[in-house]
Amino acid sequence: MGRWTRSTPTLMLASLVFTVGILLVVPTAVGQQFRGLIHFRQPSRILPAVPLPAEHGPYAFEQTQPGSDDPVTYNPCKRIEYVVNPAGGPPDALAFISAAVATVSRASGLAFQDDGTTADTDFEHRSAGDPVLIGFVEPGEIKGMSVESGHIGLGGSTAYDVGFGHRAYRTGMVALRSDWFDTGEVSRAEKQAVVMHELGHVLGLDHVKDPHQLMAAENTGLTTLGPGDREGLALLGRGACR
Repeated sequence: MGRWTRSTPTLMLASLVFTVGILLVVPTAVGQQFRGLIHFRQPSRILPAVPLPAEHGPYAFEQTQPGSDDPVTYNPCKRIEYVVNPAGGPPDALAFISAAVATVSRASGLAFQDDGTTADTDFEHRSAGDPVLIGFVEPGEIKGMSVESGHIGLGGSTAYDVGFGHRAYRTGMVALRSDWFDTGEVSRAEKQAVVMHELGHVLGLDHVKDPHQLMAAENTGLTTLGPGDREGLALLGRGACR
């Protein structure tokens, strides 16, 4: 009994240290609250969180955390780097892509960093350290982008395990069908809307059935974010800092 009595405080201390260590690094809201309570220096958001809109609408997430309804997100304390390959696109490609990025950034509270143009065409194999790639492809150049499919854009991100059962997006891509964008018959607002839709996928939004949302699978002429789009993006911008 004496030995157990003497060792118990040591065991309790070790358990406490281990628990505190977990709370200092775990990328969840509980971990963030604990770090705030003990004034542990932690990363801070680059842009403020966006208030949820007063008007609600349908939205859906591409992926959620294991065992939770919380969405997989990008890190709001780190800029989302992106590059653009303008080859095959119309002359105003950089302008409407930049405008689309700015709109989605304002709606989500996630900061983007323009790393310039690139010759990269590897849309289907993005590694964790790669910037998000935005560019143009010929019909059928990548899976799901044939003329027959009717798809004029494709976007998404790759989720990675970041520890303690938590997942996060690190990189992604937006592929745009060059023949549709370069016809000369499509307005800049329409082109920008397609990029905004695909960037919604990059940040983690899924399709919805409501035609009044830009994230509807089939667009009927909408060129601005709907209330559901804004609500979903605002929630995706509230992920854990890491």
